[in-house]
Amino acid sequence: MNIRQFDRAFVHANDGVIALKFAMMIPVLMLSIGVAIDASTLSSQKSDLQGVADIGSIAGAKELSFSDANKDNVSAVVAAVVDRYVKAQEMSFDSGSVDVKTKVTENPLRVTVNVQRKATSFFKKFIGHNVDKLSVSSSAEIIGKPNVCVLALDPSSNKALTLEHQANVLGRDCSVFSNSDDTNAIKAKNSAKLVADFICSRGGKSGGPGNFSPEPMTDCPGFDDPLASRPEPIMTGSCDHNDLVVDYETRGLSPGTYCGGLTITNGSDVNLDPGTYIIKDGPLLVDDGSSLTGKYVGFYFTGDKAGMNFANDSSISLEAQRSGIMAGLLLFSDRTQNDGVLYEVMSNDARVLLGTIYLPNGELRVGADGPVADQSAYTAIVARRMSLYGGPKLILNTDYGKTDIPVPEGIRGVGQPVRLIN
Repeated sequence: MNIRQFDRAFVHANDGVIALKFAMMIPVLMLSIGVAIDASTLSSQKSDLQGVADIGSIAGAKELSFSDANKDNVSAVVAAVVDRYVKAQEMSFDSGSVDVKTKVTENPLRVTVNVQRKATSFFKKFIGHNVDKLSVSSSAEIIGKPNVCVLALDPSSNKALTLEHQANVLGRDCSVFSNSDDTNAIKAKNSAKLVADFICSRGGKSGGPGNFSPEPMTDCPGFDDPLASRPEPIMTGSCDHNDLVVDYETRGLSPGTYCGGLTITNGSDVNLDPGTYIIKDGPLLVDDGSSLTGKYVGFYFTGDKAGMNFANDSSISLEAQRSGIMAGLLLFSDRTQNDGVLYEVMSNDARVLLGTIYLPNGELRVGADGPVADQSAYTAIVARRMSLYGGPKLILNTDYGKTDIPVPEGIRGVGQPVRLIN
């Protein structure tokens, strides 16, 4: 065999060895690739599962904060939220394949959610540690007690809380709630914006991402009226005034029962002495060009005609009482009033409305073209419905330490915020 023939034979022999070696390596390569794919798949599945657990623990902690530490509802809420989340995200697994366990502990108040599901691993038999189940946990803790700035009590209306045009509501260190189960329980449209620490709707919400900050949480539990036990002022049955009209004059008024309402008109300036003003069977009206000022005062409205209107060019400055049955309550409407009596703040100069506005069957409408209540240490609103339109900027402060006006029990420090702790 000459040298050329020997070289050709050697190359052919090497080709066969390489091919043989490559054929022997194919299973190893395939197994390595399979193990890498499995590891990636399991990591992705675990990450998705962790997201489910985090959503569940946050929802459980929020339910616990709304329910005043009632633990009975937490597991059901977590399961329902997990089910909705998995379906909405169109995950690679269905909610029926997920096992959810919830545990509530105290001191600190904490909700821990453990989520398990069967692992999907084609090559698991070759990995060595044979993963059959994926298990993750998440804990969320209640960390504080913010405050109620708006609570819409209506259980079914699609107008429970409505903002239109350029209306703005800014709740500082407080939360906004709607008890309506309607799909549009909280509605914001056009350029309107609702901003608070937390926004919660028992039903749904209507509006784009620019209308809310943060996005409202929907399907929240109902929120009990925190002022339901507040007693109403005692009326003697006699009238101190009948159909009183203050017309083009400057004068003071004293507490008492104003039968037929109270009208302030034609540029009149009225200063109120401290105490409770009962507006009976007629409205409180402050017309354009007139003003109403009162410190340590409260208005109680009774009868279906006893609404309120502060006109656009009126000037309003009111602070609630420090003590007595109306302590902390600026406006309080009779619980027996018919549904939908209107209480309208149209004034472009109503920058001091210090206290709590409580209208259990009434509707508060704000239609000013400027800031409202922004110079108040605090303002809270609990009403059957609330609507804003035009261009008002309703500022709801919670600077409780800057005033001697008390905050009614239930307004300060409910609906605690929560955070993930692991």
